[in-house]
Order: sequence, then structure tokens, then C-alpha cells
Amino acid sequence: MKTSVLSDEFRAVRDYRAIVFEGPEDYHARIQDPELGVDESCILVIRYTGPIGYPGSAEVVNMEAPSALLRLGVTTLPTLGDGRQSGTSDAPSILNASPEAAAGGNLAILRTGDLVRVDVANARVDVLLTEEEIAARWARHTPPALENQTPWQEIYRATVGQLDGGGCLELALSYQDLVHTKGIPRDSH
Repeated sequence: MKTSVLSDEFRAVRDYRAIVFEGPEDYHARIQDPELGVDESCILVIRYTGPIGYPGSAEVVNMEAPSALLRLGVTTLPTLGDGRQSGTSDAPSILNASPEAAAGGNLAILRTGDLVRVDVANARVDVLLTEEEIAARWARHTPPALENQTPWQEIYRATVGQLDGGGCLELALSYQDLVHTKGIPRDSH
């Protein structure tokens, strides 16, 4: 979390009501829905946008408040996601949640309406559920099927690490510093 630009309000330990979206398409389709009850006490959450869920972890966590709140002068809501975001977003954002939902991270079992405590000073985000409820949700959880659109997506998803480790192809890590560990590779011309 980039903390240098946070307001004092967001720096204080605070509980937010989660509004959960299953990716950018779901966010765009539902953010204006008044049934969500989005207000200034909410945190917008987007999951399945990390290296596995959204291969390559594109900058799709950019979210803004619904139009009804914008008209009332509420211009930003905090956001939480397991992917990346453009630097042009001015919302207080918690990004690169790892492990991502598609890799078994707890965002996978978060539901709209859950209370989420954000503690910037201690770099913590906790869902306010009992351990029993968390275990029960995991027991009932069925991960969504991830459809590979190319063979490269399939290879990438099968070998990529999480964003907290750089989102690297894990098999490539053994080839770091190749010249010093294995010598100069064979000439390939």
C-alpha cells in the first residue's frame, strides 16, 4: 500500500462494509445497482484479477464510487483487490492481495456485506468473521473455472507466482544470474 498520499481518515483503523465484484466485467455491470447499497462506509473489493485469475494481472482494479455517491460529493471509496491498478486512481487502494483469490487467498470467500477492518499502521486487512465461519465458507467454496484462451495463458497460469513475490514465472527463477551460475548459454544462431 502506498501510504504517502493517504488522508488521515483512511489512516485510522476503520471497519468497512465490503462490496465484492468477481472481476472488472462484474464491477462495470453492477456498480450503479442501487440494490448494492453502496455508501461512504463501503470498501469496493475486486477479486480474480491477479496473475492467475486475470493472466498477467492487468491494471483492472481501478474502481470509482457509483454515480449516486458522486452526485452527493463522495468522490472516492477505498478499494481492495488481488490485482494491479493504474497510477491515475486517486482512491485509497490496497492492491496485490496475495495469495490472490484464484490461488486460494481469502478474498475468494469474502461476501458483499462482510465487515472488513483496515489497519494501515499495522499493514493489516482482516475480515470480521469467526474462525468457524471462515472454515465453513472454505468448506463450501467451489472455485470458478478459469478458461484459458490461449496455450500461453495455460502455461503462464500453471507456472506464475503471486504478486507479493513479483508475479514471476516460478520455473524461471532457477535461471536467474545465468551467466554466473551456469555459464554463457550455447550460441543459438
